[in-house]
Amino acid sequence: MTEPAPSLSGDFWLRLFPASDYRLPMGVRPGEAKRFWGNSPEAAYVQAERRRWIAEAPERHFLFLPEAEPATAEAVAWFSSVLGRVFRDTREAACGLEPDWVLLGGDVASGFPVLGGALAFPSSWALEEKLGRPLAQVHDTVPGLAAAIGPQITTFLARIATGSTWERDNWGLSADSSLNHHPAQPIARLREDAPLDATWLRLEQQFLTRLPRSRAILFGIRVTNHRLDALLDVHPLLAGRMARALETMPASLAEYKGLTAARPVLVRQLAALRSAFP
Repeated sequence: MTEPAPSLSGDFWLRLFPASDYRLPMGVRPGEAKRFWGNSPEAAYVQAERRRWIAEAPERHFLFLPEAEPATAEAVAWFSSVLGRVFRDTREAACGLEPDWVLLGGDVASGFPVLGGALAFPSSWALEEKLGRPLAQVHDTVPGLAAAIGPQITTFLARIATGSTWERDNWGLSADSSLNHHPAQPIARLREDAPLDATWLRLEQQFLTRLPRSRAILFGIRVTNHRLDALLDVHPLLAGRMARALETMPASLAEYKGLTAARPVLVRQLAALRSAFP
C-alpha cells in the first residue's frame, strides 16, 4: 500500500535527502510519541496486515525471549498510557498498533541485545536470526555502518534517559509496495530497467525511548511506501538530491540495499528530472 506523497512535508523529504553526498547519519531528533504511535488514515489496512502475518508466521514476526517478559509488560502499559487505549496483552499491542516494535536490553555492558519484538514488516532482515544478539552484531551485516556511526549508536543508547523520546529516519528502494519484506518472502527485486513508476521509496520512521522500570530500549519502526513518480510530482526538487545520494552511495552498501542493478537507470531518470529543477 502506498501512502500519498503529500502526507509528509517538503521539509521532511529535504532532511531525508540533504544536498550532499551520501552518508550513513545518526540523524536523531526529539520525538513525538503520540503522533508516532497513533493511527494514520491507513490504520485499518496496516493493522489487518499485522494480524495476518502475526497469525500466519509468529515464528518470524512475534518473538520474545523469556527474560523479556518484564520489559514486554512494561511496553504494553506504556503504549496504553501514551495513546489512552487499553492493550490487554502483548499480542493485542502487536496487532493493534501500526508500527513494528522491538525491545533491546538496556545494559551497555551486554551490548543492548535484542529481547524480541512484534515485527510484521521487516526490511529484509529476520528477527528470529537476531534474537538474543547484541546490537553491534545485528548491525554487522550493514556495510560501513560500524565505522561510520557504530560508536555514536552505543553512546546514544547508553545515554537515553527515561521519559525522553527520539526519532530518526532510514530509506531504501524497492520494486513493490508490500510491507512485509521478510527474507522468506518472494520479494520483487529492482532490475536494470527499473522505471520510476514501478519503484517505491521504502521509508522507515524510527522511534526510541527507555522504559523506566526494566530499563529496556523500546524501538519503533513505522514503514510506508512512496512510489517515486508520485513523490517527485509533489516534491520535484528531490530528484537531484536523490540522484546524488544514489551516485555517491558506496558500492558495497548499494549491493546490500539491492540497488546495484537498478542504480544506473534510476540515476539517469532522476538526472533528467534534475535538469528541469536544478
